[in-house]
Amino acid sequence: MNESRPTLMEDLERAGQESMPHLLGAVVSAVASLLVPIAGIGAAYSGYQLTTVMERSWFGLLFAVFGVVILGSWLVLVWVPYLL
Repeated sequence: MNESRPTLMEDLERAGQESMPHLLGAVVSAVASLLVPIAGIGAAYSGYQLTTVMERSWFGLLFAVFGVVILGSWLVLVWVPYLL
């Protein structure tokens, strides 16, 4: 019962071995969403999928929330003025 929690680097390494497309997708989509906000959908999906692979669920949720916030803010700033 003396099982220690893996470090963040070990957790990332395991996520890379088990789910490399989601790990890369989360990082690339998050960066791309800064230029093309619709890419936030990819960051949200890949980040959420990382929560099932990694022991630290906050890491995947960080990407998921970032993608949703970027996409949501884009929708509010661009499309709401047309509706008013």
